[in-house]
Amino acid sequence: MLTSITELLPGLIAAILVFLLGWVIAILISRIFRRILKAIKLEETLKEHKVEDALGTVKISDVLTKIVKYYVLLIFLQAAVSLVWLGTISSFLTMVLLYVPVLIAGILVVLASVIIGEYLKEMIIELSKSPVVRLTGRVVKLLVVYIGVTMGLATIGFNTTLITGVFLTILQGLVYGIALAVGIAFGLGGQDDARDMIKNSRKHFKV
Repeated sequence: MLTSITELLPGLIAAILVFLLGWVIAILISRIFRRILKAIKLEETLKEHKVEDALGTVKISDVLTKIVKYYVLLIFLQAAVSLVWLGTISSFLTMVLLYVPVLIAGILVVLASVIIGEYLKEMIIELSKSPVVRLTGRVVKLLVVYIGVTMGLATIGFNTTLITGVFLTILQGLVYGIALAVGIAFGLGGQDDARDMIKNSRKHFKV
């Protein structure tokens, strides 16, 4: 046992040092990345397009910074694990660390869908203050996020056949429902709202 501990100890110390070094480097890189996001005025750009609250109270720049920080940290963690052979545990950790980049890619897909969905929702809401239009904007955002989640799950290896089938069924029902609601709303005194939507659309797209 003492011989095994003696053989393990140098590798363990080296692994700890590598991990601590990675932690420091990850913090430095995340701070540099945050300054880059601030320099390119990411939050201001998102606010200008009214998508700064796509994740609620969580800032998108904070999420991106955390992803960069922990990705760099995981790279050093993988290097640290390779210095210490703990049998099955080392093999399992190596498999997990190799899977993490795929998981991060899936998260980024979902994040992009949330931002795009929020942007489309705001564009639709700007067309009119009608409750039907607001509902349509929220539904569009929900659909875009749903597609993003499905793509994210497919990216990380989940079978999304059932989810896709359910999505198509829900989408068909929503399209019919929204079309019926819009038709009824505009047919029962919603001509002013329709006129405002057309006017705002022409102004927005400079038609």
